[in-house]
Amino acid sequence: MNARYYLLEIIALLAFAVLLGSACTGTGHLQKGERLYNGAKIKIKKEEGIGSTKLLKSDLKKAVILPRPNKKILGMRPRLVLYNMFKNSRPKSIGSFIANRFGEAPILYEPKTANRHRELLIERAANDGFFKVKIISTEKPGRKKMKLHYAVQVRSPRELVDKVTYPADSCTLTRRIHNLQSESLVQPPQPYYLENLIAERQRLSDTLRNHGWYYFSPDNLLFIADTLHPPGDINLTLRIKDEVGAHERQQYRIASVTVYPDYDLAKQTDSTHLQTDTLSFGCVQYVFQHMPTRPEVLNQQIFLRCGELYSNIDYQTTIHRLLNLNLYKFVNIRFDVSALSDTLLDARIYLTPYRPERVEGTLSAVFSPGFYYGLRMGAAYYHRNIFRGAEAFQVSLNGAYLRTNRDNFDFEDFLVSDASTRLSLPYMLFLPEKRPLAFGATLFSLRHETNRFRYNLPELGQFGLSFQRIGAEGGYLWKKNRRGSMVQAANPLSLGLQYSTTSKQSIREQLIRDIPNDSTGAARALLTFLEYKPNYTFTFDQRLEPARRLTVYFRQRFAAQASGYVGNRYLPADYPLASPLNLFVESDYRQYQKTDARNVLAFRMAVGAGIPLRPNGTIALLDRFVIGGASSVRAFPPRTVGPGSVPRDTSSGRIKVGNYTGNLLIESSIEYRMPIGRYPELAFFVDAGNIWLTSGPGATEASHFRLNRFYKELAVGTGVGLRVNLGFFVLRLDLAVPLSKPYLPEGQRWVADGLHFGQRSWRKENLNWNFSFGYPF
Repeated sequence: MNARYYLLEIIALLAFAVLLGSACTGTGHLQKGERLYNGAKIKIKKEEGIGSTKLLKSDLKKAVILPRPNKKILGMRPRLVLYNMFKNSRPKSIGSFIANRFGEAPILYEPKTANRHRELLIERAANDGFFKVKIISTEKPGRKKMKLHYAVQVRSPRELVDKVTYPADSCTLTRRIHNLQSESLVQPPQPYYLENLIAERQRLSDTLRNHGWYYFSPDNLLFIADTLHPPGDINLTLRIKDEVGAHERQQYRIASVTVYPDYDLAKQTDSTHLQTDTLSFGCVQYVFQHMPTRPEVLNQQIFLRCGELYSNIDYQTTIHRLLNLNLYKFVNIRFDVSALSDTLLDARIYLTPYRPERVEGTLSAVFSPGFYYGLRMGAAYYHRNIFRGAEAFQVSLNGAYLRTNRDNFDFEDFLVSDASTRLSLPYMLFLPEKRPLAFGATLFSLRHETNRFRYNLPELGQFGLSFQRIGAEGGYLWKKNRRGSMVQAANPLSLGLQYSTTSKQSIREQLIRDIPNDSTGAARALLTFLEYKPNYTFTFDQRLEPARRLTVYFRQRFAAQASGYVGNRYLPADYPLASPLNLFVESDYRQYQKTDARNVLAFRMAVGAGIPLRPNGTIALLDRFVIGGASSVRAFPPRTVGPGSVPRDTSSGRIKVGNYTGNLLIESSIEYRMPIGRYPELAFFVDAGNIWLTSGPGATEASHFRLNRFYKELAVGTGVGLRVNLGFFVLRLDLAVPLSKPYLPEGQRWVADGLHFGQRSWRKENLNWNFSFGYPF
C-alpha cells in the first residue's frame, strides 16, 4: 500500500513538473500559426584543399545574431512568462509597467528573416575573401518554435592579394598617398579581408589630415578589386574617387587663430551683443568682454600655429588640453576658408566657461541597534581659477560623530575630522613641458586629520584621547594619452607629523610612562613621530565611457614610510624604540557589467597591506585599516570586526584603542543594481572581508593572516538597498544582516541559518542601517 502511495505521489510530482515546465516556456499565449524564433545554427562544408575557415565561421555567426531569441534559463523563458502574465492594453497600468520593465516581448519567427540572413552570410563570406559560397537554409519547425539551419558550402579557397597599386602622378595629394604605400596595412600575399581595406583607408585619411588636407575623409578613397586575373588572386587598385572636389584635394595652412574665452551661446543669439575688447598674444587674437584667465596660460594649451599646415593631431590636442583645464564646459573649434587665400584656414575657438566657484555639502547617517548611531557631514569650497592661471583651489572639511553603546565598545563616543586644502597648477612645475602628454599638473596639499575617542575608565576616569596627523604633499599628476584611461600621480614630497593629545595631560604622561610594562603595545600609539612618505598611484578608469557594457576601474598605490620618534621625554632613556620603516601597498579593482537596459552588476575587490621592514615593526594607528560601515562590509558597524578571529573584547578596564585595526585588509562586494523607475533603484548585495594584524606587540596567532584559514575568518553579510539616483547625486539607504561572524568560535561562525527577524533582541544585535550619499563603490 505504501509503495503504491509513493508511486502515485511521484507520478503527480512529475506531472506537475511537466505542466510547470510547459507554462514557463512562455508559448501558451501564442496565436494559431505563430512560432517563437529559436535562433539559427550554421554549419560550414568545404571541399578538400580549401584551408582554414575559422575566421569565416566566427564572422558568419555575427551575421545571424539578430533578431535575438527570447532569453532562456534551464530551457524556460521566465521573462517572457512575466510579460505574458502582466501585459495588457493599458500602456500606463501597473501591469504594463511590470511587463515592459521586467518582462520581454515574444520574438516571433518571420519568413523574411531567412532571406535577410542569406544575404548577410554571402556578404560576410565575400568580406573575408570567400567569394564562391552557396547558402542552403532549412526551417526546423517545432510545435511552438522555429529554428533555422544554414549549410554554407565553400567552393573555393580564400582569395589572396596578389598586387596592390597606389595612384602615382604629379599631383601633391597622389604623390603623398603613393609615398605612404610602404607602410600599407594591405600587402601581398595576404588573404583578402575587407576590414584591412577599411583600416588602410582610415590610416591614409588620418595621415593626410595631419599634413594639411583638412577636408579629406576615408570615403574619398576607393579600392577596386580585379578577381578575374590571375585566377584565385586579387589585384587591388587604390584610387581617389572622381567626384572628390577641390576642397578635399587642397592642402591648407592656418592663417589666423581667434579665441572667444567667454563665449555664451545664449547671448550670441542676440544680435545686439558685441564683444568689446581684443588682445593679441603672438599670432592668437582674443576677443572678449571679460578675460578671467591670463592669455599666456591659454596659449600653452593651443597647438594651432599661424603659417603651419593644418594637423588633426594639433586640433584634438588643443581641445583635450583646454577641456582638462576644467574651466570650460564647452570647447568648440571651427575652421573656415580664409578670405585672404583659398589655401588658408581661419580657426575660431569658442570657450564656454563654468562658474568659477562652487560650494558642496554632504550629509549621511548610520544606525545600528545596540551598537551605535551617528552623523557624517562634509563641506567643500572650490575655485577653478583662483589666481587667473587655471589654478584649482579646494578647501574641504569632513567630520563624523558616533555615539556608541558601552556594551559593545570600550569608548563612549568617537569623532573623526578631516580638514584639507589643495592647490593644482595646470603644468608640471620645474619640469620641461612635454607635448605628447595629454595633460600634466602640479599638486600641493595640506591636511589635518583627527580620531578622537572619549573614555570613561575605572582607573583613569573620564577623558578624551585624540590621535592627529598633519601632512603636506607636493607632486605631479599626468596622463600620457588623450584617449587612454590611465592617470598617474607621484608625490616625492610628503611630510607628516603624527601625535596624540588628551583632555588631561597627566593621563597621557601616565600612559606613555607605562609603555615598557604594556605587553599589548596599545599605548605606543600615543608617541609622537615625524614621517617622510613618498608615494605613487596608478589609476585606470573606464567609468566615464558609457558606450561600454563592461567598464573597469583599477587603482594601485605604493608608499614608503621612514619615520623617527621625537619629543617622547616620558619614556626611560634606555628604552629601545625602533623608528618605523614601512612599505604600503593598496589595490582596488572594480568592474561594472550592464546586464540589461539600466541594470548593472557591480563587483569590487580591495587589498591593502602595511608591511613593516623592521623585525616586529609597528604600523601607526592612523595608517592601519578598519572594516565595516556604509562603504565596506555593511552588515557590521565600523571597528567591530577583526583582526582575524580575535574575539570581541568590550571590557573597559584598559585603553584598547588599537582594537579592531590591522595592517592587512581584504574585502570584496558584489551588488546588483536594478532601477524600478526613473529615479528609484533597488540593490541586492553581498559583502565579505576582514583585517589582520601581522606585526607589532599586539599581534597574536589569532590575528595573523594564514593561507589555510583566512577564508574561514571573513566577515560576510548581505542585504538590500533603496537608492534615489538624481544624476548629480545618489541618495542611499542600505539594510544589511551578517551571515558569518569571524570572532565567534570556529564551527559557530556561520549564522545565516539563525535569522530571526521577528525577535527584537536579534534585530538589535544584527540589523545594520546605513544612510548615505553616493554608491558604496
